[in-house]
Amino acid sequence: MVIARSLGPAAKGGADLIVATAGLLAMVLGLSLQSGVVYVVARGRAIISGLLLRLALVALMQTMLAAGLLVALVRIDLSSALLPPASEQWAVAAVALFVLGNLLAGHVRGILLGLQHIPRVNMIGLYGQALVLAMILIAAVLALVRGQRMTTSELVWIQVGGALALVLLLLRALRPSLTGSIQQESGFREVLAYSLPSYLANVVQFLNYRLDIFFVSFFVGIAGVGLYTLAVGIAQLLWLVSGAASQVLLPNVAASTDRGAAQQRTARISRLSLWLSMVLAIGVLLVGDALLPLVFGAAFRESVQALLWLLPGVVVFSVANVIGSYLAGIGKPHLNLAVALVGLVATIALDFALIPWWGIVGAAVASSVSYLVTTAAIVALFVRETRLPAVSTLLLTGDDLTLIVATMRRMVRVPRAT
Repeated sequence: MVIARSLGPAAKGGADLIVATAGLLAMVLGLSLQSGVVYVVARGRAIISGLLLRLALVALMQTMLAAGLLVALVRIDLSSALLPPASEQWAVAAVALFVLGNLLAGHVRGILLGLQHIPRVNMIGLYGQALVLAMILIAAVLALVRGQRMTTSELVWIQVGGALALVLLLLRALRPSLTGSIQQESGFREVLAYSLPSYLANVVQFLNYRLDIFFVSFFVGIAGVGLYTLAVGIAQLLWLVSGAASQVLLPNVAASTDRGAAQQRTARISRLSLWLSMVLAIGVLLVGDALLPLVFGAAFRESVQALLWLLPGVVVFSVANVIGSYLAGIGKPHLNLAVALVGLVATIALDFALIPWWGIVGAAVASSVSYLVTTAAIVALFVRETRLPAVSTLLLTGDDLTLIVATMRRMVRVPRAT
């Protein structure tokens, strides 16, 4: 809300494009080592100190490569789809630092998750978000005092600072676990071996998530990016439930010795995430049309239709978030790659077909359909792997309803006076 009102669609779109470019480079060059780190650490086959050192060195090399690629694109005048106009002088440095922060934070977070320090990781993530929000509020107030709007560069540098601060917070949490010599076999080779199929799957899935932003930038313009990313950001808040569950599930499944119990747990988390996301989506559907322009400003009214078209796919994809972590946890990330490729084909075809004609609404429809197709594919793979029926991932059971009612009662229970 603060960002939208302080910048407006065009300036917000410029910042979103820079952040998306940094995310794209971090994903493409990052080799998805975090998934391998979580798996190897959870299996107890890593020397933490040596692994962290090797990961940090790799992150530095990847960052230098990212900066070099951007500089080359700027020099041959091919950076317009990745960076806003007239931002090249400072945006390259910002993107490079953002990439470094994202990579390092991902590696340290992966080690902590593998060590089962999940609540602490989540809390640190909240601290990082709160820090960025506080910095944005301060910048917005200072701009208001000057009688101006916050600029694209100010927002980007705040987010870069937040990414680097998050690395420091995560390192502080990891410090007690830095055991072993840096010269010992660290488990890095196994991380690489596991990460390659995960890398391909994650790159493809990232393109499913973000490719539409670059299509919107090309066909609609920077203002369209600002409008569309607001809709996407709100819709994907529904993934907080399934995202948190999948973050816990991957190391849990990797460390589990009872495959049957892990399968049943995955199915239950999947259907609970789906129905909770559906309830939240109904709330967005009922109030979004009136509330979004009121909160973010009339300039963002066009985001409403895109948001509504995104909701069906986002809700159903919560199932894919959960099942994807199960497949990675049992050491079969290549199955996630197959599913992601199906979704990417749908995304590219629909983006080309719909965005030139329908703008950001076309992008939303394309993404929603892609999410539905991807979810259908991953549920089919889960059924094949587990022999559980597809409905076990989708439909609530009597035990689920009992759990929901008991949880709600605990939440509303008023302590008795003594």
